Amino acid sequence: MPKVVDHAVRRAELVDAAWRVIAEEGLEAATMRRIAEAAGCTTGRVTHYFDSKDDVLVAALREVHRRAAERMIRHIGRADAATVMLEVILEALPVDEDRQLEWKVWLAFWGRAAADERLRYEQEQRYVGWRGLLDKLVQRARPGDTAADRCAAVDLIAGAIDGLGIQAVLEPASFTDARLRRAASAIVESVL
Repeated sequence: MPKVVDHAVRRAELVDAAWRVIAEEGLEAATMRRIAEAAGCTTGRVTHYFDSKDDVLVAALREVHRRAAERMIRHIGRADAATVMLEVILEALPVDEDRQLEWKVWLAFWGRAAADERLRYEQEQRYVGWRGLLDKLVQRARPGDTAADRCAAVDLIAGAIDGLGIQAVLEPASFTDARLRRAASAIVESVL
């Protein structure tokens, strides 16, 4: 009897392997062969699920965003707008090892997206969702704001998170969990 293959599971395993390679060794090291090695499979399996390295990168980025969004959504039902905003910001920051890996994938993606229209489009789509969530949080916390005021607040939040995330990945000894938490609290205070 032929073996039943769960293609979604196989694809997820390859994305996880790509994610680890990108985060630990860099984007240039994430060849189809290296991803196959990390996944413990053949290169043929990787090329069966992904046509190119960029396809793997997009899948890895989407998985990073999915995981982050899943964590953030858990906080949305809380009553206190300031607490929700703080928790969502903390979910976006690299405050633990898993999120450090996520940020390394994001940084690798951003570097490549700057020169690649397809990847840049993917980046834009991720940010549409992210900025939309931030806009809803700002609107909940400051219901009387105009759209322009909310946009300015979203710019401040997104820019601060991106800046802190980059610094935390590049200087993990300086940007500790406690420092990131203080910065997140300061962001919420300044926005509210």
